This record gives sequence, structure tokens and C-alpha cells, in this order.
Amino acid sequence: MTAVTPRPASPQAEENFPLGIALAFVAFALYSGMDVTIKLLTKSYAVPQIIALNSLFALGPILIYAAFSGGLYNNLRTRRPLYHVIRATCGLFSSFFAFWAYSRMPIADAYALAFTAPLFITALAVPILKEPVGWRRWSAIGVGFVGVLIMLRPGSGLINLGSLAVLAGALFYSVGMLVTRLARNTETSVSFAFYATLASGTIFGAMTPWLGRMPTLHDLGLSAMGGTLCGVAFVCLLTAFRKVPAAVAAPFQYTQIIWGVMFGYLVFGDVPDRTLFIGLAIVVSSGLYILYRETVLGRQVTSRAAAE
Repeated sequence: MTAVTPRPASPQAEENFPLGIALAFVAFALYSGMDVTIKLLTKSYAVPQIIALNSLFALGPILIYAAFSGGLYNNLRTRRPLYHVIRATCGLFSSFFAFWAYSRMPIADAYALAFTAPLFITALAVPILKEPVGWRRWSAIGVGFVGVLIMLRPGSGLINLGSLAVLAGALFYSVGMLVTRLARNTETSVSFAFYATLASGTIFGAMTPWLGRMPTLHDLGLSAMGGTLCGVAFVCLLTAFRKVPAAVAAPFQYTQIIWGVMFGYLVFGDVPDRTLFIGLAIVVSSGLYILYRETVLGRQVTSRAAAE
């Protein structure tokens, strides 16, 4: 939930499917690696301090990429500052809820619930973007939330603050993604990532004197690793979206559940149960179907425009 979805590649972009797919796969693996460092740090530090340090170290790769791919001015200038404020605010809440949830539940469980983001995005596109959503996608949204109920199993005690925090984080993430769509014709993906990360580092950093404590060298190194992984993951994902269509790169987000299960078992000893995978399969299937429908509808719009 920390990624900023890059805009789709332009028709002039040089396509390279093997490279794009590899970069998308690596990007989401790196994001999962970052989440492991976050979960480890939540044992000893307040979430605002963790986010502040993570953001500080994530800025490096983002700025380096911006400098060497068109220059800092071209990448970071903005014509819609209000959209950046809204996007950054959503990022603040999304990161806080997600990272706090990692301290309360296994990473794989958090990922499974976070995959509701495409469902929220589709539903919220109606009031925010004024986009029509047909019955097929509404049906997919309904089925997806049935999968959420299966994972949470009402009455089992799994509906707790951790699971609710993940869903809240997914909701804020979704609003942030819709804001980037509103401004995609004037703002760059790099600018959204930079200003959101800068805001997180500044605002949560201001809380650190009251909520945080001096990190050990080991934990500072862990923070540096997590932040760097986050920044490099964004660069990989942005490059992937420029090499392959969004419909090809986006589904690789679901590979995070593989990393979540593996890291959860190897690092924290967490073992997901069968019910989680049943609900997860339903949520992922719904998300992939929504992506498929949006791709089909996008092609239809393009065909009509070409005919006219």
C-alpha cells in the first residue's frame, strides 16, 4: 500500500516485455522486503518514527531517478499542488494504518486484506472520477468482499483493530490512487511519490521527539535498508510500467502474497490457515476480473476514438 501506481506507458515508450515483467516482479518483492523491516522495527519503535526514517531513506533513490530521467525540475514541478496535498494526506493515513497493522498480525494476512484496494478504487471511481461502473464490475466488487468476510470469519475473533486498520489503509490508498488519476495529465508519477514521501518524513518526523527514541545502529541500518528498498522498488515499478502495459504489470502485485507467506514463515514463524487462502483466492480473482474489464473497456474507447 505504499506504492504509487505509475501512469501507463505512452505509445512512444519502448516496449520490452521480458524486462518489464522482471522489473514488476522485483519491485513487489522489494516492497515485501521493506514490509519485513517495518514489522521487525514495530517491536521496539513507534510507527510515526518508523515511517519518518523509512521516508527519509526512500527519498534518495527517488531523487536519483528523477535527476537522471528528465531532470529534477521537469519531474518535480507541479501545476496541481492541492492534489499533492490530498495525495500526501492519504499516504500518511495509508502508511500509518498499514505499518501499525504489521505489529498486530502476520504480513500475509495483512496483504490478503490489502488486496481489497482494487475493489475500493473501482467503487470510489463513481463519485470521485464520475466513471460509470457496469454490473459486471459491481458484481466483482460484491464477490470480492464476500472473500473478505471469509478471511475475517465474523464471530471468530479475527475482526480486530489490526484487520480494520488494513482495510482503512486500503481505503485511503485507493482514494490516493484516484487523485493521481485526476491529475495524470499534468503531474508525474515521480512528483506524487516524492511529495508524498517528503510529507510523511516531515510530519511523522516532527512527532518523533515525543513518540520516538534514539535507534540503535542495528535498527538504523534496518531503517535504511527498508527505506532504500522502498525507493528502489518504486523506480523498478515505474520503469516496468513504461516497458509493458499496465494490464501486464499490475497483476504482479499479487505475487506479494508469496513473499508474505515465505517471509512470514522464515522470519516470524507465521503459518497462514486454509481459510485465508480461500478468501484470498476470491479477492484476487475479483481484482483480476476488474482489471480485465477495465482493459477491455479501455480498448473499446480507443477503438471508437480511432473510428471517429
